[in-house]
Amino acid sequence: MSITVVYKDITTVEADAVVDSTNPELVGWSGVDRLLHELGGEAFEKECREKAGSLLPGEAVYTGAYNIPARYVIHTCVPRYACGMNGEAAILRSCYRSSLELADKLGCRSAAFPLIAAGNMRFPIPKALEIAVVTISEYTRLYSDMEVFLVLHGGPAEAIARSVLGDLDAYVKGSFRAAGAEDTRTLEEMIAGQGESFVDMLYRYMAEKGVDKPSAVYKAAYMSRSAWSKLISGGSARPSLETAVGLAFALRLTYEEAVPFFAAAGIALSSASRYDIIVTYFLKHGIYDIWEFNEQILKYGYSRLIGA
Repeated sequence: MSITVVYKDITTVEADAVVDSTNPELVGWSGVDRLLHELGGEAFEKECREKAGSLLPGEAVYTGAYNIPARYVIHTCVPRYACGMNGEAAILRSCYRSSLELADKLGCRSAAFPLIAAGNMRFPIPKALEIAVVTISEYTRLYSDMEVFLVLHGGPAEAIARSVLGDLDAYVKGSFRAAGAEDTRTLEEMIAGQGESFVDMLYRYMAEKGVDKPSAVYKAAYMSRSAWSKLISGGSARPSLETAVGLAFALRLTYEEAVPFFAAAGIALSSASRYDIIVTYFLKHGIYDIWEFNEQILKYGYSRLIGA
């Protein structure tokens, strides 16, 4: 699995396929769509016209790239964001999934995506970023070893992405220690010192944070209702690291609150794990956006995603 976020003009990214977020008529209307039509030339426009009219939201078709530096252009019909209650997120996920499936069928080893629907379609940028990262990562982890670039160039999308943890690299490098250089307390000592099960502590934190609806927690942690029910009914069963982190973010726990919470799950954050260092950074800086976390752990080579 490979996904890389880059900040540059999508036409300068070396990839077998470039993805175009477009409309059913395959007409270059704005943004990346307009740029690709301008570069593609008359032959590109002609093939687009031949394939226009039948593309439904969430579907994808391909054309040759012609003057565009790629083998193919994959066109996907994007949703217009209204209120978020009309299936827009599901359609957007389908845009990524159908484009990836088509790229695989075409034998592409790499593909470059813009941030689909975040321009004139007005899809909220944080949600659009989250859907892009999780959908691409899930697909490449399960079905393909394609190298995928998520390309952000200019405007609010790049600004928001660049604002995410600008100093994380320095923090990780400064915090990483070789295996064996651990905290003095053992995990067993931490667990023995608190006397609460993970589920008991979960409910206590919910009460302290004023959360009276479990759905508000498990949805924010990107857990399904069935996964939540299994966790709650599991007695002394302990959750996975990803589940515990997701719940800590959903509850907006401080680092000091999260340490015993993780200990109750049988987890001790370690300075010998870059994954754990990133978790620590987020908690200490009060950053609880799961998309941001997913992007950063992907950057460091981890494929374990909250909500994926």
